[in-house]
Amino acid sequence: MITMAVVLACVINGDAITGLLRQAAWLVVAVIVLIVVQATASRLPQPRVKPGVVPDTSG
Repeated sequence: MITMAVVLACVINGDAITGLLRQAAWLVVAVIVLIVVQATASRLPQPRVKPGVVPDTSG
């Protein structure tokens, strides 16, 4: 157990934690932007597409 703690302490340093927090912050920003875009898109009026006439290609 102590060996694992020493290895983790060597691997996880301040730069690694800073990078991890930076990545997590960008992930949170991306999720918030996605939620805002979806909420905005759901409030926009949906275009009504009229069914078109299918051309006769039988001959």
